[in-house]
Amino acid sequence: MSKRVVKGTVRVSAIAAALLMTAASAALAGENSVVLMPGTRVTVVLGQTIATATARAGDHIDGELARDITMNGRIVVPKGSRVEGRVVAATPSGTLSQPAALDFTLTALTPPGGLSIPIATSHYSRKGETHTKHEVEYIAGGAAVGALIGQLAGRDTKSTLTGTAAGAVAGTAAAAATGRLDFQVEAGRTVGFTLRKATRVPVFMQ
Repeated sequence: MSKRVVKGTVRVSAIAAALLMTAASAALAGENSVVLMPGTRVTVVLGQTIATATARAGDHIDGELARDITMNGRIVVPKGSRVEGRVVAATPSGTLSQPAALDFTLTALTPPGGLSIPIATSHYSRKGETHTKHEVEYIAGGAAVGALIGQLAGRDTKSTLTGTAAGAVAGTAAAAATGRLDFQVEAGRTVGFTLRKATRVPVFMQ
C-alpha cells in the first residue's frame, strides 16, 4: 500500500471519528435536556419593587422561581432558580388625564449551577386608576366653596359667579397637586408568566 493511500485512509478515519464524537455529544445533550413548550407556567417572586413613579423602559429586574417547573412529574427547573427580566414600558401617573401604567417581562432563567438561558414570556401589564372621578370631586368641591365665599362677600350674583370661578381654579390646582395615582409592584410579590417560545433547558439532577 502506498504512503498516499495510507495517509488518505488515516484522514478519512479521523473525519469519521470526529463525526461520531459530534453525534455522540448531540445525543448526550439531548438525553440531558428537555424542551419546555410554549404555555409552560413560570411563576416568580420579584426581587425588587417596581414603581410607575420611578421605573423606566429597559430597567433590569430580577427574582427567583416561586415553584418548580415540572414535566411528566419530574422537576426540570427547581424552585429558587434565578430569573431576570426587563421593564418594557412604564408610565408615571399624570395629573387630570394620564393614568399610570406598567409592563414588564422575563428574559432569562438560570438553574442552580447552570448557565443563563434566554427565554421569552408573556408580559405583566397593569394600568392604574383613572383620575376623572377623583379630580372632578376636587374641582366641584372647590367651586362650591368658592361660590359660598362669593355669596358671603358680595351677596349678589356677580360675586357668586366670581367666587365659583376662583374656587374651581383652586380645586383644579388641588387636583393637580394631589391627583397622582402611581402604583408599585412590591418586592416579594408572586407574579405568573407563561413561555411564548419553546425553550431547551438542561435537566435538573435531583
